[in-house]
Amino acid sequence: MIRIAPVDEVKGSLKAPPSKSYTHRAYFLALLAEGRSKVLEPLFSRDTLATLEAIKTFGALVDRDSIVPPGELSAGYINALESGTTARFSVAIAAIAKGKTTIDGIGRLRERPFDGLVMALQSLGVKVLGNRLPIVVYGGSVEKRKVEVNASKSSQFASALLLLASRIGLEVEIVNPVSRPYIEVTLKTMEAFGVEFERFENKISVYPGVRGTKFNVPGDYSSASFFLAAGALYGKVRVENLQRDDPQADAKILDVLEEFGANVRVGRSHVEVERNELRPLNIDCSDFPDLFPVLAVLASYAEGKSVITGRQLRFKESDRIHAIAVNLARAGIRVRELQNGLEIWGGKPKGFEVVSFNDHRIVMAMAVLALGADGETIVRDEQVVSKSYPNFFEDLWRILQ
Repeated sequence: MIRIAPVDEVKGSLKAPPSKSYTHRAYFLALLAEGRSKVLEPLFSRDTLATLEAIKTFGALVDRDSIVPPGELSAGYINALESGTTARFSVAIAAIAKGKTTIDGIGRLRERPFDGLVMALQSLGVKVLGNRLPIVVYGGSVEKRKVEVNASKSSQFASALLLLASRIGLEVEIVNPVSRPYIEVTLKTMEAFGVEFERFENKISVYPGVRGTKFNVPGDYSSASFFLAAGALYGKVRVENLQRDDPQADAKILDVLEEFGANVRVGRSHVEVERNELRPLNIDCSDFPDLFPVLAVLASYAEGKSVITGRQLRFKESDRIHAIAVNLARAGIRVRELQNGLEIWGGKPKGFEVVSFNDHRIVMAMAVLALGADGETIVRDEQVVSKSYPNFFEDLWRILQ
């Protein structure tokens, strides 16, 4: 259990942890490559460790930062734990692993959708059983070289097929995608591994061939967003290890913070955010849904009504619309659930006991909310942050000292 007391000011600096999104993609591309790869400064979290175990099941040899791919991929049993990225990428890659592969998970991951990805694989002639975990894939060969994927529920469906395409060659047509920047992250990582492709509107023709390489994992805007928000609300925070032109979806936090009224200064490899007059938000975060919890925290302190929406917010590690609504109400903030988001009337939160919903981003967002609350806030499930950011609370204390 962690107790968070309100602070007068937040001031400090820290280094952004490595990107979870890039780490997942680099590990899978190293699995698919010809020759050894090195993935340097990866994120070690529950989700990325699930991916490491998955690529080992597929036959990769992993020795610290070095990954040696197998000649042929092995079928087997993969437990993705609660990592949607691990599970969805594994379902696609299992199409070329000869034999029967079962992909499973735990908790809410068993409720999250896979239908768009499964239908796309089936259209390629792959035998796939199940639309939710556990899913069984009978792999070995892919009959066709063109596929259409409906990515309206998750961009991971498209990214999974692009990774598959990097090994076998495919034309991937992406229909109605959410979270488009995550697809850009996939393509950028593929380029780093020597994959060649051509784009025409929503069609991407990927040529087969992945080269082993040395890949340095960039810093993570998703994790950094909590501290940047703390700077905007309570003082001044500088976060190192953030690249200026990175296509990460959650780099959008910089634009949002400026719209919110904060002072934002962007360097070549750092971002500094300082408190200023706060304004309500009216924003659709369908392309950057992982920012939704921290955007709700910002809105909680801005006088007036904010509206924050997104297409897939109820299909994440928790129903994040409901999870945030419950916690804000407990903190004394007026909030109303919409089908696709929240209306939030900002004010002065009070101390409360956080309901985690077993969601790492809910806990991290509520910890930031607590810093300016009137009274003490209690977090009982602090360990859930290990899914993406095991050192979150250590870094939080660093900027409070």
